[in-house]
Order: sequence, then structure tokens, then C-alpha cells
Amino acid sequence: MYDRVQASENRVDEQKPKLRIVLKDHAEGVSAEIVSASPTLQKLCQRTLDKHLTTIQQQRQNGSNELVIEFPQRLMGMIIGKGGSGLKRILKDALYPDEQVMIDQSDIETAQSARLRIKELKMSSSKEIIDYVDQRFNRSFLGWPPTEEDDYEEHISITVSFDRKAKPFSDKQLYVERLSSVITTRTLQIMNDDEDQMEEINDCLGL
Repeated sequence: MYDRVQASENRVDEQKPKLRIVLKDHAEGVSAEIVSASPTLQKLCQRTLDKHLTTIQQQRQNGSNELVIEFPQRLMGMIIGKGGSGLKRILKDALYPDEQVMIDQSDIETAQSARLRIKELKMSSSKEIIDYVDQRFNRSFLGWPPTEEDDYEEHISITVSFDRKAKPFSDKQLYVERLSSVITTRTLQIMNDDEDQMEEINDCLGL
């Protein structure tokens, strides 16, 4: 930007200045000190920093959320569905249960860009799964989290992400709560159906 100014009719009569940006940690976050002998370069640097921070904040606001839930991994296919139909159904139900919009109207377009990714979590103890969730701010348990003393149960993670070009949410928390509720309901339904079917099979086979 500085070079373009100097190549234009608004050229500043000065030797090409040096620029230094000093980042400092403090109790409320990070501050940036712009050091340059050129007021023009200082202003351009400030503009660039402001734009960069706006982009970062937007990406953070629309960043992914990873939801960890106790669920038998052998039943993952029931959540995914043929051709991903199960995941698409979850996203639709989070937005339009009973054909009514359940989130902020201004967030519909951003929510429509949501994608779900599901994976097994290969752990061997409850402490492992607790430590895994605690490692990142965007990870959380769905339902009651286990304690370190609990016997380990299989868990899966479902990550929701959004198009980076989508506008920032007005109320992302409301959308995540809606999605979490739908995922919880769906996983419980699958587990209950599986339990009923296994009871029927065992009864039929006299087991």
C-alpha cells in the first residue's frame, strides 16, 4: 500500500521508512505498537491491522464446534445415513423443526452453510476423553460428561463448520444449542431402537 502511494500523485517526499510492529501480552489480551518515522506508513499499517483483526474475529465467530457424545461406534452408520442423509436431516431439523425457524432470522443463511463431520474417538479411559475435550475451547460434551472414575464408554465427535465467506452469526450460541438438542435426540432414538431390536433378537433366539 505504501509503495502504491509513493507511485501516485499523492507521493510523500521522504526516504523509504522502516516499520516495526511490537506485540505485547497483557491482562486483557494483546496490544500492537506500530513503530515508524512515517505518519503515512503508520496509518496504512493501522488500517491493515484493523482489517486483519476483523477477518480473524469473523472466522473465530463462525469457527467450528466439536460436540463429543457417548455413543456406540458400531451405530455411526445410522447417524450418517445413506449418502449422508442422516447428517443432512440433523441440519435441517436444527433449522426447521415443524417447518418453523428456531434461530435468529438473520442467521439462516449462515446456518444453511453448515456441514457436519463425524468420527470415532479412539480412547481407552474416561480420563483420556475428558483430557481430549479440555484441550480446545471449541470442544464440549453433549449431556453429562464422565468423571475420571467412570468406566469408559465409547464416544464419537460431531464437528459443525461453516462457510468462511458466510457473514458472522448474530446469535451463534442459539444455533449450537438447537443443533446440540437435535443431535442428542437423534442419538438417543438410535440407541433405544438398537436396544429394542437386540432384546427382540435375544428373545427370539432364547438368549
